[in-house]
Amino acid sequence: MEKIEKNLYKEYFETLKYYLTILNIDKDKRILGCTEEEIESIKSKKENFPLAYEEFLRSIGKSFLFEFMNAENMAFEDLDYINEFANEVFSNNSLELEDEFVVISERRNDYISLIFTENENPQVWIMSECWDKKNGENLSIRTESFTDLMNLFFRETLQNHTASFHFVSSKIKDTEKYIRNKYISWVKGLNQIKEKIDDNKTDNSLVNQLNQYFLNYYLPNKNTFDKILNDNKPEQSNKNQEKLLQKIVKYSKKNTILKKNNRY
Repeated sequence: MEKIEKNLYKEYFETLKYYLTILNIDKDKRILGCTEEEIESIKSKKENFPLAYEEFLRSIGKSFLFEFMNAENMAFEDLDYINEFANEVFSNNSLELEDEFVVISERRNDYISLIFTENENPQVWIMSECWDKKNGENLSIRTESFTDLMNLFFRETLQNHTASFHFVSSKIKDTEKYIRNKYISWVKGLNQIKEKIDDNKTDNSLVNQLNQYFLNYYLPNKNTFDKILNDNKPEQSNKNQEKLLQKIVKYSKKNTILKKNNRY
């Protein structure tokens, strides 16, 4: 694999962190990076350590980002448990890997993801707890690179996060106003990201790829987003909210940006 300078990964994850913060993703958890000592506690145990994963830890990898990663746990704080579950998975599958690797995540005791340490931005592999009898294999490629996995999470967040606006606590008195304000805040965040993309041109291929996934979501729905901001009538806003969800779902089914593993 062609060498990529470390600062490209740093800029990529700083950009991703900014986008998640603007959109209030996992705002209750706070999106935090690890200290250098925490990173070294993992890195020192390996002969090689992928730079993409290192910058992930440094920027956003400390805590469990439930919303961004769709309940998949990739947190540094939970690596002991993640590796404990991974050992069960390896045992159940009677598998011993020869090449050096790092287990990076688990999801609800269903599967693990891991990376081999040879490359800077390695492929991500996925393995479920039990042998996949249907396909005759269990360890398989999930994404072609670590940053591709982040892009997949980002794409899924853009497409699915607005559905959570309709889960409203019984303590909220004005449900319609609450939902409407959620959509308004979401669209303002999207517009802010679009302005940043327009104002900050970059030759960083990883950031440009991330931005393209955003634009593939944003541009086809821009008219609907504009209506949400321009229409202050509650009854009309509700119609726009439903239309927004319908358009996003329809668009996401027709336009596959990344290949999704069928276990994801």
